Amino acid sequence: MAGKHLREQIEQILARLSSPVVELIDMDDSAYAGEMPLGRDVQLTEGVPVQSGGKMYLAVRGTRLVLSCGADQAGAKDVLAVAAELVAAYADAKDSRTETRFDVYRRALRGELSGSELEALCHEHQLPDDLKRCVMVFHIVQTDSERAYDLLRDITPMQEKDVLIDMDKHSVVLLKDVSDDDSVEELTQFAQALQETLMGETAHQMTVGIGRSRHMMDEMRESYAEARRAIEVGRSFKPEESIFVFSRLILERFLMELPQDISAYYHSLLFNRKNQRLFNEEMLYTIDMFFKKDLNLSDTARQLYIHRNTLVYRLDKVQKQTGLDLRSFEDAVTFKILMELKKVGGDKTNPRRS
Repeated sequence: MAGKHLREQIEQILARLSSPVVELIDMDDSAYAGEMPLGRDVQLTEGVPVQSGGKMYLAVRGTRLVLSCGADQAGAKDVLAVAAELVAAYADAKDSRTETRFDVYRRALRGELSGSELEALCHEHQLPDDLKRCVMVFHIVQTDSERAYDLLRDITPMQEKDVLIDMDKHSVVLLKDVSDDDSVEELTQFAQALQETLMGETAHQMTVGIGRSRHMMDEMRESYAEARRAIEVGRSFKPEESIFVFSRLILERFLMELPQDISAYYHSLLFNRKNQRLFNEEMLYTIDMFFKKDLNLSDTARQLYIHRNTLVYRLDKVQKQTGLDLRSFEDAVTFKILMELKKVGGDKTNPRRS
């Protein structure tokens, strides 16, 4: 039997034809129980119109579809012939576009398939429905004539149950089997190794987003959305990096959810005209390194090639002017959050700004 969606599309095509009105009959429909609508003793031959009971019928080649119209209407045979060719050509085109297993994965990731339809397609293509996997999104911007998939297809290490999927010109998805409980560190190392291989063989750079692991196929779209979100958030907050793990961007994701005017307002409480001279490039670099060294004075001073007392003097200046002692964990967290807010709204004009 022709699929419901296909029948609906064909009926829309027929509805556009001029008079006489052409009707579509699906001979596999249970309403006909395998019989021709014009009786048991009449046989239809493809391309040969048959008249019966005031109607004319024509079987569509290569299908179990029959077209009919009123026999007394002018040009009935010609209209049926034209309609039959249109329907046959359309059905052939649909058959040539039969979904592959990669189409199913792609549509499932985009949220176009769910429930019983997804379950049926997984069964048809023998896709595992319950397997612990995570989505890794590989994004390559500098592609000219080549697609990202063509660049990654032959260099990506694949386990037996891994699937590499071409999403668009710049993006590829790896459905990574993590049933052996691969850690975030292992997935990150995998991504780093692939980046290095890609750079060495093609001179292309790649950004990677990693979603959380899921078990069921209909949950893969969530991991896909997370991987894409990780890239979006990571690029804003950590532009110097290229591998972003969704589960490790909790603070950044939270800050991205704040309205821009709220972000701009709180950012301006610390970073304003009054403190403009204090927070010059050298001071911001010093503070950033102090945070990277876990608030350790000696390690930071060595990394910056300055005396420990010089570092203490700079931190004292910040405390005197802002009231925040960055040697205190609580004050350091406050400073860090207010500084990061610039990336989601700090440059926006805010009427509440003081």
